[in-house]
Amino acid sequence: MARIELGGVPRGAAIVLCDAGALERDAAGFMNGLAEHGYESVAVDLSPTGGDPTGTTDRDLVSDVAVLVGRLGERGWSPAQVGLVGYGFGGRTALLATAEFALGAAVSIAPSGVADAWSDALPPLTQVARHVRTPWLGLFGQQDPGAPADVLARLGSYLGGSPAHTEVVTYPGVARDFYRDARETLAHVASFDAWQRTIEWLDRRVVPRPTPLAAEWQRRVASAARA
Repeated sequence: MARIELGGVPRGAAIVLCDAGALERDAAGFMNGLAEHGYESVAVDLSPTGGDPTGTTDRDLVSDVAVLVGRLGERGWSPAQVGLVGYGFGGRTALLATAEFALGAAVSIAPSGVADAWSDALPPLTQVARHVRTPWLGLFGQQDPGAPADVLARLGSYLGGSPAHTEVVTYPGVARDFYRDARETLAHVASFDAWQRTIEWLDRRVVPRPTPLAAEWQRRVASAARA
């Protein structure tokens, strides 16, 4: 697990769920990018240790996310002030978690296991996804064989009935790992756009933490209302 804590008053907090085996490779870049926009963050890889899925279930993954939300709560962050960003296997976990928790916002980037099982114990998202309580954004590469267009259409239509807003975006001409900013023009553009959409999704929905001056103003307003 990796963690970045900001000085001053961070705008919000974010949990970054990395792809399987990609914590060391990807976490620093993701977290530094979030820090530039004012988000304190923690990054983890929740995939089965060593790639062995034996005994790991969706319930285990959601429980792990609950622990992370609790740790941020200990640092003073309310659920509405927390965003969830998942990549690959982490994107799959993020979508599952949005059905359990009412957080500020969530983004799944190239989530794996959409149409096909990630393992015998982890069935396709099309079988286990439920209506979400957290606003969710899904970003997909059109050439991802694990997320064909017809399957994404059904998933998007189903999630559209959720009490929280959802949106599915597909990038034409790019593969599943487009977010790694490949040298190919289309993948580079898709990676840039996906990051912009991720930040905008968080900024519009994650409730900012008040600055000390704002908190004092709120205290005085509340005190005056009671007088």
